[in-house]
Amino acid sequence: MNTKDVLDAFELLETWEARYELIGDLSRELLPLADSEKHDANLVKGCNTSTWLTGSLTHSAPAVIEYRADAETPLVRGLVALLLVPFQRKSPDDVLHTDARDYIARLGLAEHLSPNRRAGMEHFIERVYQIARGLRGV
Repeated sequence: MNTKDVLDAFELLETWEARYELIGDLSRELLPLADSEKHDANLVKGCNTSTWLTGSLTHSAPAVIEYRADAETPLVRGLVALLLVPFQRKSPDDVLHTDARDYIARLGLAEHLSPNRRAGMEHFIERVYQIARGLRGV
């Protein structure tokens, strides 16, 4: 799914129960993370649930970032997939110019998460940007 598809789906789904079901379904769209990549360097600091994130440039022209992630719980895996939608398969510069706060606000997501999950979400987004900054000149 792309950002427009997600925003449209959230608008059509009238209840948060239905939206959470969609979030769970999105977890199947995550690019898999190998067990060997589940180490401290890829662990998102500040998340209560162990969440790993890494990214690499594709060999296509132009090169874009493919983020790979995993989390210990299905809900967090779905949230990770939801948060990656506007960033997946974009150039590092495009990632760095993507306004995650606007996307999250349009979803109404922050109001429906616990304070701990909101904080984890902020740390996750910062890690997305950190990876893009690291790949910018590669």
